[in-house]
Amino acid sequence: MSKDVETRLGALEARNRRLAWQTRAQFAALAVAVAALVGGFSARTPERLTLSELEIVDAQGVVRVRIGADLPDAVTNGRRIVRGQQAAGVMLYDAAGHERGGYVTMEPSGNILLTLDDRDSAQKALFVAGPDGGAALQVWEGDALAELRADGSGARLSVTAGGRVVQQTPVVRMGAEPCAAYRGALATLSRADVDAACNARFAAEACASCLDE
Repeated sequence: MSKDVETRLGALEARNRRLAWQTRAQFAALAVAVAALVGGFSARTPERLTLSELEIVDAQGVVRVRIGADLPDAVTNGRRIVRGQQAAGVMLYDAAGHERGGYVTMEPSGNILLTLDDRDSAQKALFVAGPDGGAALQVWEGDALAELRADGSGARLSVTAGGRVVQQTPVVRMGAEPCAAYRGALATLSRADVDAACNARFAAEACASCLDE
């Protein structure tokens, strides 16, 4: 082999060694940069997370908590229970996937409410506040209802059975707004129907005082 060829081969080998060293150095630098980047992301707490819905599932994949801006209607035993309004907030479900209550705002009514339901998604307790005042706490079983309410007619505790107030403490005089609504209903409904609707919220004497004016 000529001396010129040996010189050229030696130069190529030296160049290959330099390239190999540079490549290893570049990979090492890249690894350090990636580690620093990942570490920075893991150490940083996100300031904002924007979602339209978030589902939390258990080990069996059943949704147990749903947070959403437009929550779906409840479905129990394959039967859809229509809410009638758009609900936004937090909904809770049991291990069978039955809706058991939630803390939501409703539109278009503007009410905010906390509900507790049984396994058939039937409400058993309700705590609600209106958008412009007034609040009520209700618990019931069957046609037996106990309600603590404060609104334009005053604060009172009412006990209802069979859809009629059977006890109210104190007995309040109906406010002008609901009284006007019940009296207006007499134009299209019978006195008996209006009495029944009124007596579902007010004592019989309060309803009579309004409707007989």
